[in-house]
Amino acid sequence: MRLPMTLALLLSACGSQETAIDPTPAEAPVDTAPTEESTAQDESGETPATAPAEPSAVFAASTRAFGADLYRRLRSREGNLVVSPGSIDIAFAMTFAGARGETAAQMARVFHFGQDGDALHAAAQAQLARWNDPDRDTYELRVANRIFAKQGMDIQPDFAAITRERYGAPMELISFSPPEAARAHINRWVAEQTRERIDELLPSGALDATTRMVLTNAVYFLGNWKTQFPEDATREEPFYVNGEGVPARTMHLTHSFGFAHRDGAQLLEMPYVGDALSMVIVLPDAQDGLPALEEGLTAEQLAQWTSDLEEQPVTVSLPRFRLEMDEPLELKETLRAMGMPLPFQADADFSGMSAPSDPDERLSIDEAYHMAFIEVTEAGTEAAAATAVVMGRGAGPAAAPPTRFTADHPFLFLIRDTQTGSILFMGRVNDPRP
Repeated sequence: MRLPMTLALLLSACGSQETAIDPTPAEAPVDTAPTEESTAQDESGETPATAPAEPSAVFAASTRAFGADLYRRLRSREGNLVVSPGSIDIAFAMTFAGARGETAAQMARVFHFGQDGDALHAAAQAQLARWNDPDRDTYELRVANRIFAKQGMDIQPDFAAITRERYGAPMELISFSPPEAARAHINRWVAEQTRERIDELLPSGALDATTRMVLTNAVYFLGNWKTQFPEDATREEPFYVNGEGVPARTMHLTHSFGFAHRDGAQLLEMPYVGDALSMVIVLPDAQDGLPALEEGLTAEQLAQWTSDLEEQPVTVSLPRFRLEMDEPLELKETLRAMGMPLPFQADADFSGMSAPSDPDERLSIDEAYHMAFIEVTEAGTEAAAATAVVMGRGAGPAAAPPTRFTADHPFLFLIRDTQTGSILFMGRVNDPRP
């Protein structure tokens, strides 16, 4: 029997002003990472657009390219959708630190990590340092990582050093027997980091007596709009779902925003206070145009959309919305289909994490879980996401009239880091009703 190891990551954005992150932030940024993205191609065969020339470019490129690939795989799911490419990327970047051989090669291709593991980890460290900036007072974004490992487990020193130094992840030695007690302990840590927004990251049965390790990441984000929607302008208006108008609480605001019209859609960027993060909304011209837009989504398109935006007056009509999952999204089959079956097989090579002498005790990924939540209101955005990888044995001219941006039918949204291009969240609103 192959020994299971769980790697769990959590990303959260919440509306409280208190600071809940416990672990020490990631180390200071590294300034020696490459300044160009990997040239790995996405599923459509296109090469991702070049990222800004800065240390975190490799990680930012991965969130865009992998995010586009994953989204195309998930678009056939019914209803609303929200995922966090940034959350999943961090979880698997830490996992990648322990992968070797073809196992690592498959992960690198699917996640667009590139062939240089050191560059990836340096880029992730730089991104984490940016997100954990202790001097920032315009919004709150904090990332915490922690490793829960079975007492007495063989852990490779290099893996422990990378996760500690690059990802700021302290190691906590625990017992996984009984497994439900360990699951409750880890879920409690996660809940504390997210102010109770994610309280069941690891579902019942996710761990068992053979679990050996759980890697966790938590991110807290609080962002208010730079220009807020006046509450007294919110009113009920129709939102068209499959051609039928349903009542939706719709916010209204006229202001200067980044705007573009291309690929059969209107593009709107609304910054949060501090201008470091923003929400980009992609509204198809046609009421039924979202499926076609999703089908052709690529990393190049994501980059092009955000580079085309020009400031101009825009009259925005946007529904309030709240999207959340009732249960975790299981990613195993999706990731296998995207091109990385080996990490989930008994002959996976994670000897960079642990290299026991007994071949039956080597690690492989058992399942990967993901949960996400987002709420958009007049004041700003609250969002949360969690990922668990379970491993086991086996301004325009004042005189110009404002452009109208009326989001009264299904649309796509992104929350991105405006400097690095990293995508924290992405999804679609098919129906904004609670």
